[in-house]
Amino acid sequence: MLRCVLIAVLLGGVCLTVRAETVRFYLPSLPGIYEERDGKPAGLYADLLQHMAGHAGVSLSMFIASRPRIQQSMQLQDDACSAVTLPANVPAPAGMQYVFPMGQTQAQLFTRPGDALALSELATVTLTQQMVFGEGVASVLQQRGLPVPARSQSLQEAVAMLQGQRIRVLFATRAALSRLAPGTLAAGPELGALVSWFTCSVHMPPAMVQRLASAWRQVPLPRF
Repeated sequence: MLRCVLIAVLLGGVCLTVRAETVRFYLPSLPGIYEERDGKPAGLYADLLQHMAGHAGVSLSMFIASRPRIQQSMQLQDDACSAVTLPANVPAPAGMQYVFPMGQTQAQLFTRPGDALALSELATVTLTQQMVFGEGVASVLQQRGLPVPARSQSLQEAVAMLQGQRIRVLFATRAALSRLAPGTLAAGPELGALVSWFTCSVHMPPAMVQRLASAWRQVPLPRF
């Protein structure tokens, strides 16, 4: 308040509010990639975001969020960003704009260790024994003409169901499961390439979009 008064004196009685340059980032929890530790987002993705924010010179707030909350935030907040992983020919979801491609990954079939399953054998597994995590992975299944099973909103829950033999097959990205302990799951056939995009609200000012894209170019991104 004192600062505002001093500015008002200098400007002849007019007090201006200066908006801090902030970016809010939302993403579901992904083990080892983006998760909550001691009440704060942490993991590989959180570290990359901090590097990006440093290069962009912005203040970054990170949140673990459900997909519905992410969609709502993109519609209502012009400083909201997230990440989506989709086939290269798929447009950005409603309310989002692509800002920077952070790399490629693969949609892949996963099973329990010791339970190898060829793609040709997938028809022998009922849909109730299958699950998919990620809109991009579901898109790949549709493009290949494969039936799309129930979609999980929680990767941790889907992995637990596979380990507990409640399902036999999990379709997910190699990147999403890359930080699981070795031997947790068995990686099966690859289904198709996906692009991981840093996305922001369509309402974000173009100058900020360009600034964030430039900052990402300076971040050493991992390969999956």
